[in-house]
This record gives sequence, structure tokens and C-alpha cells, in this order.
Amino acid sequence: MSHTAIRLRSRGLAAAAAALTLVLTGCSSGSSDSAGSGKQTIVFWGWSDMSKPVALWNKTHADIHVKFQAITSNFYPKLQAAITGKEGAPDITQVDYPNLTSTIIAGDLKDITAESADLKSHFKPAVWDQVVVNDKVYGVPQDIGTQVLYYRSDVFKEAGLTAPKTWDEYMAAAAKLKKTHPKAYTTAFPANGGAWLASLAWNAKARWFGTDKDAWKVDLDDQPTLKVAEYWQKMLDKGYAKGDQHWQPTWFKGLAKGTYLTWIGPAWGGAALKENAPDLSGKWAVAPLPQWTKGDTAPVYWGGSLTALTSVTDKTDAAMKFITWLNTSKESAKLLVADVLPASDIGQGIPELTKPDPYFGGQVPGEVFTVRGTESTPWTWGPTMTDTTNYLNDAMQSVINKSTTLPDAMKKVDGETKSQLKRKGLSVR
Repeated sequence: MSHTAIRLRSRGLAAAAAALTLVLTGCSSGSSDSAGSGKQTIVFWGWSDMSKPVALWNKTHADIHVKFQAITSNFYPKLQAAITGKEGAPDITQVDYPNLTSTIIAGDLKDITAESADLKSHFKPAVWDQVVVNDKVYGVPQDIGTQVLYYRSDVFKEAGLTAPKTWDEYMAAAAKLKKTHPKAYTTAFPANGGAWLASLAWNAKARWFGTDKDAWKVDLDDQPTLKVAEYWQKMLDKGYAKGDQHWQPTWFKGLAKGTYLTWIGPAWGGAALKENAPDLSGKWAVAPLPQWTKGDTAPVYWGGSLTALTSVTDKTDAAMKFITWLNTSKESAKLLVADVLPASDIGQGIPELTKPDPYFGGQVPGEVFTVRGTESTPWTWGPTMTDTTNYLNDAMQSVINKSTTLPDAMKKVDGETKSQLKRKGLSVR
């Protein structure tokens, strides 16, 4: 996933297998808090604006002072350089879920399995899975981007349609909408949608990455993925979907002017609709993401981040106290919710998420964003997700240009990803 997408709150993770143990050995510094009874200062790096919760913490906690530093470009290279140099490195860092595996492999994060033992109960299982790799915990979930379906409720009602619960129903709705609104498209197929496509493959129970003994298993063209690829190729071929780019002016205009009648997007995406299509207030609604099997409820995510301790911090206790408060307190959640969906059950239960929203016709979007998560579909992010996402973006642009099909493009991405892992010195099976 691109760093631009991260800054737009664009970011799931299930446990990786035992092969990572060899890679992760020695990642934790094993150091303890410095002796002394004076005020401690801990440094916190992130790309999001954490100034408000940090200010509240500092106002209400006299013994631990948090200094937040916003790093808005080249985040991970700068983090790696600071940790390698052991000078100027933060004690705490944000990490987006797709980059967790690669950040662990780089040796940047501390294993906090023991320190976080009492925190698991604050999160739904599907959310907590995002911070677990090889049965070890490497952070505390901060925010989560549940994938949902935004749809034009007024247009659907005119066409006699309700929110589709399955992908077959979504395709059928697309066919009807093409008849009732021939100049419109059901949705956009994004050329910059590698992260978007990953979430849809995850929704189909694909397993792009895994481990086998001492090697990575890579399968970006498994049967569930090819099913998704064939589905979206059909959506394009029938004119139900149109090639575009998320977050670009033409796409925003398409949402505002009725070119696109649905958007498969994350919980944090509602803010983008409100900002860029204000005249459509009351005409959009939110529904759970369609499923391949009717009745499935396991969530998938696009975006989100965790808060982790760096491998070089010597202030473990103080850092854990802060990230626990940051990610499980109502006070912090009330400040975070303006931009993101808090990941904890406490955060998702604040009044701000239970209020009817006039933009969505009086619906309570928070009920859709937060009700799921008791089940979890296994998913492991790969060790070079930035490269893989770039390959996916290039492939999707080629599909839009009609120089290939999406199933064939996924086979190419599979080969490119395997080659990249090998260039990085990683074993691939």
C-alpha cells in the first residue's frame, strides 16, 4: 500500500507461520526502563496527527511525557535508519498493518507478547489478529479500516434494489442499474487499487502469503484470487465498472455527479464522501461488504494502523502505559474518531459512533463499521508489500488499458513478487 494511502487513512493481519521465528530472533532489545524516579520522556513517531491525544496525555500524566514527531515522508526508511544508528530513534512508532511483517523482519519492533497479555480482551478477535505474527504480539491496534459498501440509496430505491448481501447480488444490481442509469457505472475499478484488490481477495478467502518451514509461500493467483479477478474482469467487460483512480479529482467528481453509484471502501472513507460530494447528503448509505457465501460475516480491512514499541527502546513500561491509554481509553478515542475508526471495543462504543448521521440518511454508520469482527479470515501480509502493491497497481492499469486481463495480470504479479523476495535474499517455495 502506498504511503500516500497511509496518510489518507488507507490500511489486516493474521498470524504468520513458524518460519518467521528464524528471522525474528533477536529483534527485541530486551532492555528495561532506566533507573530513577524522575519524569520520563518517550518519543513517538507517526504520520498521523497525534498532537491532541498526546497533549491530553501530557496534561493528565505528570510522570511520563510524550514527545510526538510527525514523519510525513519516507517514514519506514527513516525509522530503519534511526534504529540502525541507535541515535534519535523513537521509543514508539505507528505501523500500518500491511507493513508490519516487513518492519518486524527489519528488526525495528519489540516483541510485547508478555506486556500486552491483558490487552487482547479489549479487541475483537479479527482486530487483534492484525498485530500478531508467529503467535507473538508486536503492537496494539489503534485504528481499523473495515471494508464496507457505500451506495446511492436513492438510486437503488428508484431501481427497486436493496443493498446486495452477496457478490452475485451485486452483479445483478449492476446489470439492473445499467438499464436504469445507462450513463452511470456501478463503481470504479481503480488503477491505483492494489490495496483495494488485496482486501477483495482476502474477502474471498485467498491466501497470498504464508510460510513453510524456512521459506515463504507466495500464491497471488490462487483459486479464490482468480475468482475475484474473473468477477472484476466481467464487471469491466460489461461496462458495469469504469477504470479510474481513487483519490483523484475525476473519481471524486464521479462520486459527486452520479457517475459512480457505489464505492467499496473503508470505514474511514465516509469522510471523503462528505467532503467531496456534499450535495448528495442524505442520498448515500452504508452496508456490510458483500460476501461470496450468503451469511458469512468475517470482516476484511483496508487500512488502519497499530502502535508499536521499537526494538531499541529502554522505556518499555512507560511506553506500554502510554500506548495502552492511547488505544483503549474513551478519552483518547473521542479525539481519534474525527479521523479514524478506533480499533478497541471501548473506542468503538463511544457515543460519537452511535449517533445517526444525516449525510447517510439518518443511518448509524458506526453500527456497520463495528458490528463485525468476532470471526477472522486468515490473512498474512507479505514481507515486501510496498513492491507487491506497486506490481498490483501496474497490473490494474494494464487491465484498464486492455493490454491484459485481470486473471493473467495476477499471474504476472505472482511471478514478480516471488522474484522480488528472492532478490531480497528470502527463500520462496
